[in-house]
Amino acid sequence: MNWMIKILSTFLLLAAQASYAQDCNTLAANKPATYSANYQSFSNTVSSAKPASWNISKIKPQLAKVESWMRNILTGFTGAKLMYGNNYFLDPLDFRNEDLEGDHSTASTTLFYQATGIKGYSEGKMMFFAYYCYDNKNTVYKEEESGSNLRVVFNNVFASGLTSDAGIYFINGKRAFKIIKKKYSEGRIDFYELRSQDNATSKMYTSNDYIILRNSDNPVFIPFTRKEYLQQMLIDVDKTSNSETKFFNESYSQNVKQFEAEMKIYKEKDKSYSPEKEAKRRKWFEEDQEKLKKIINKIDPNTEAAKAIILQYLKKPDTWLNKGFNYFFPNSYTAGNLTQYLESIDKSYANGEEETLTEIVSINPAYFNNNLGADASQLITVQLQNSTYAHMKKVASLVKQPGALAPLEAILYQGK
Repeated sequence: MNWMIKILSTFLLLAAQASYAQDCNTLAANKPATYSANYQSFSNTVSSAKPASWNISKIKPQLAKVESWMRNILTGFTGAKLMYGNNYFLDPLDFRNEDLEGDHSTASTTLFYQATGIKGYSEGKMMFFAYYCYDNKNTVYKEEESGSNLRVVFNNVFASGLTSDAGIYFINGKRAFKIIKKKYSEGRIDFYELRSQDNATSKMYTSNDYIILRNSDNPVFIPFTRKEYLQQMLIDVDKTSNSETKFFNESYSQNVKQFEAEMKIYKEKDKSYSPEKEAKRRKWFEEDQEKLKKIINKIDPNTEAAKAIILQYLKKPDTWLNKGFNYFFPNSYTAGNLTQYLESIDKSYANGEEETLTEIVSINPAYFNNNLGADASQLITVQLQNSTYAHMKKVASLVKQPGALAPLEAILYQGK
């Protein structure tokens, strides 16, 4: 009987541990949120202090309304501590073109300025420090760092993961970049979803929600057509060819100068010098130069073959040419690479509606009025950084319920 008692005791202990863990998780999920004092952050300057030249007096009331909206929508919220703050990204240092491929504030501000003429942006951010349990302990802990947040950004489409490949490509003189394809619209509100795959379950889920609030019926983005991109490719192929030819020709000339300089030193200083050794060295050098000549000679045929492929696809029906496309050509311009890219442009390798659809676009020049300053809220972007946080699912449902975004719509600058 003792063994039965031991088994029963073990079972009850495991059940109790599971019960404690479950109770703890319930406690964590239901733990009321506390609210931290506001913080102010100033970026794109040498220090984090606010520059004397910045006048944020017209921006602060808008951000105060954002904070009020967030606090109101999160009334009675549980499962995470809340901390709100304002971030200002104004006048990036001399609008340099360097390092624009990153997603940091200087790149985002500079890219947006170059596309719209508007200097700077601001945002209100609510960070969530989740309550959680671990190791079957009946104790609720709080995250030390926030992995989730709710952001409201004024006047910048590059300040989040909504866009990518910005700062690299131009088509017809316009900055081109990739954007998550819009899922649906409700009036002047556009909804986007970034889909990700859970490593544990392999299931797809929405890791980020992006919501754009427009102040007009004009679209914010204009998709490029395949025809436009193919026409740009014809220009880029020639540019690449000329650049490569120039590089190799300069390398060829430089190699000759360097070799003759080395031979002069060899003749003067090497005691073992002989005409036979010199002849052997010259033979090796000439063989290397011959290889370089072959590379140079291949450039023009490769270029003409690549252009022939592009011209061939430019003869396709308008129904194909006027469609958009979802990623940039990633390889060197050869006939084979181009054919592979253009043949796969309509293929999908993911799970249909579950994948993150993308498209290549530019900013609509008719949308923004660049005569207005950063304080005129012409566009608002709401980002929900959900990941796999249970509490962020609650936040997303609150933000996307009917009428929830109305207070933010009221902040939008009306008119051009």
